[in-house]
This record gives sequence, structure tokens and C-alpha cells, in this order.
Amino acid sequence: MIPLVLRRAAFLALLLMPVAYAQSGCVGFVCSAPGAGTAGRGPLDSAYLEVLGRVSSAQERGLWEARGVREGTLSAAQAAQVRAELRRNVHAPAASTLLSDLTLRVFLDSFGAAPHPNNPFFKLLGQLAKRPDNTYAGLLDFTRSYLQDPQIDGAREGLIYAAYIRSLGRPPSSGDLTYWQAQVKASGRNFTDIVQAGQDWVLSAGNEAEFSALIRRAFKAAGRAAPTGDQIIKIRLANQTTRRTFDEWKVFVQKF
Repeated sequence: MIPLVLRRAAFLALLLMPVAYAQSGCVGFVCSAPGAGTAGRGPLDSAYLEVLGRVSSAQERGLWEARGVREGTLSAAQAAQVRAELRRNVHAPAASTLLSDLTLRVFLDSFGAAPHPNNPFFKLLGQLAKRPDNTYAGLLDFTRSYLQDPQIDGAREGLIYAAYIRSLGRPPSSGDLTYWQAQVKASGRNFTDIVQAGQDWVLSAGNEAEFSALIRRAFKAAGRAAPTGDQIIKIRLANQTTRRTFDEWKVFVQKF
């Protein structure tokens, strides 16, 4: 049996070998147009989530598999080496587009809207992203700290509004705004956090009236006649734990 230290050394040697750039749009093991990730949440995807803010694509997993690296066989030490390699890829001289994509993803996940090119905070994020030790997770934490600034109530209100439209298809009430302003100030909760909270809340016990209103809005937005009470009950029973954005609810009710 090959000693563990030799196996780790061989794994690291594979990572440090020059990467063939035959795959269009890829720098190392990071592709600029990966498409929707469909992998599980094992060590490989955890590394992609930490460094890039997304799971790996089939194309990227294929690149790793060509080097003998598979999701189900990674040790903790090897996963750390994968994260280090992804950081090198994102900060490589040829990876300016990847770095820009990462910075934009942090902003979108935090604020729920694309930034103006001259937005000073977005420019600051872009500068911080160039530091070789920075990752999606690090930049997201930095943004959470910014969101706690007492002087930016307007920015917080904007992301809360966007999160309610995305998750529930309606603007927040004054009570909703007051609650979430306090939450964001206290802990840096961002757009993505509020969207997920809305998706969970509308499915929770005791919120049947809010769920019914959501489904009626989805039917109306989809151009369908208002649903009956029985239809709403059937939809709720079929989706007791299914998180959806409002746009995804519209697609669902079109097929229901």
C-alpha cells in the first residue's frame, strides 16, 4: 500500500503540473461560463463555493477527473490543496474575467442588483478581489460588515425590497422593512439570506394565508385564471419543503 505522505505528494504534483488550456474559456480548473452546477455538496463543491461562490460544473469536474481527482475520494488535506489551486487559478494573469465574475457574484448575492460601473463599493470590492488570498467567502464577509454600517439605510432598504420581490413576488411591508433593517444591521444578513428566509417562511406552518397569496400572485403573473382553494391546497401539499423563487413559482403553476 502506498504511504499516505507519498499519496499526498503525488496529488500535489498533479495539481502543480502545467494545465493544458484545451478547454475553451477555462483557466486551470475554473471555467468562465460553467453553466448550472449540478454536483452534490462534497469537498470539491465546498471548495468551489468557498473560492468562487458556486458549485463546480460538469466541465470543471471533468478537468479534475482527468487528473485523477474525484469528489468522493478527496481527503481534508487534498480538499485544502484543491482550494489553494482554485485560488491560484482565479488570480492567474489570464484570469481577469474570472476575477471580475467573482466580484460581480459577491455584489449580486449581497445586494440583489447589478452595480453601476462607478459604484464606489463595487470598485473597492474589485480592488480587494485582486489580493491573492481573497476568495468569494472572504469578500462576502467583508460585504456583510459593510451592510452593518448605520449610514446606509437606503442600500439596506433596496436589497430588502429586491429580496421580497425575488422570493414572494411582492414588496415588503413597513413591518418587514423595520424587522430586516434591524437584522441586517445586527448581523450583516444580505439579499441571498433574506430570499432564503422568505422561501422558508412562506412554507412554514401557520403561514397558509401568505402561501395562498403567493400562489394567487404567481397564477396572475403567469396569465392564468385565479386558482381555486383546492388547487392551492394541492400545490402546498406537493411542495412542503421545496424552495422556489417567485419566478420559479410562476413556471410551476404554468405546468400545474
